[in-house]
Amino acid sequence: MAAVEHIASRLVKYVARYASGLEIDESDLRRITGSTMYPVIREAIYVVAKNIVTERNGLPRCNICGRGPYTRRGLYLHLVRVHRYDIERMIIEEYKRIERIIEESLSAENGR
Repeated sequence: MAAVEHIASRLVKYVARYASGLEIDESDLRRITGSTMYPVIREAIYVVAKNIVTERNGLPRCNICGRGPYTRRGLYLHLVRVHRYDIERMIIEEYKRIERIIEESLSAENGR
């Protein structure tokens, strides 16, 4: 668990890029997270990214503070500059939630 807290600050830009509709470098993400954590971190990034952006009248807006509309680049910069710590916290919470689901699933399989 401490590992995700350590790398959460490095993952903010990936969440913001994905949420903004910009390309992300999967190989760089895999290098940062390591092959073991990569699938769970990737899923956490996708879930957080979907929750922090909304669309109104076809234009992207920040779902954290309601500001916008933004261009894709403008939304990315807004998320990274204004909501960096909010996104870090969301990544950690989502990672822990996914990890708990996996542990419960594994313990249920072992209990059978």
